[in-house]
Amino acid sequence: MERRPALMTLPNRLDIVDLVEVCTRERERCASLFEHLGSWVASTGDPALQRLFSVAAHRHAWHADLWRERTPTIPVTAIAVRVAAISEAGDDTDRWTAYATALGAMITDLLALREQVDPDLDPATRRVIDLVVADARDLAASVTALPQA
Repeated sequence: MERRPALMTLPNRLDIVDLVEVCTRERERCASLFEHLGSWVASTGDPALQRLFSVAAHRHAWHADLWRERTPTIPVTAIAVRVAAISEAGDDTDRWTAYATALGAMITDLLALREQVDPDLDPATRRVIDLVVADARDLAASVTALPQA
């Protein structure tokens, strides 16, 4: 029986254990955004910002589901989750700024991550990244289109 060559790990590409960590981290980031923005809806004074937070909260919940579905199901001992959560901002101006900053960080992180995902071995993760980045850019445009509260 002929033996197949072992898959080589390519430099700067994620292996399966790294992918578990990445998907977990991004799911937690999106869940954190969902929770924070959702909690702000009732106490935000600016109606346009309140609507944006409401719509965005639902989209981030969907993104969290996408990352959960994309997470490989292999046993790993421990995953260090490092989530850059948005702050508990006190007023509309702080919330506007915190959310705009969080979206910018998410876009930057995901674009860097995209370069590490092998397009031949893991096109599904690249599609999730592309979808979430496009959505985050759309949300960022909505945030910046509002006058700063």
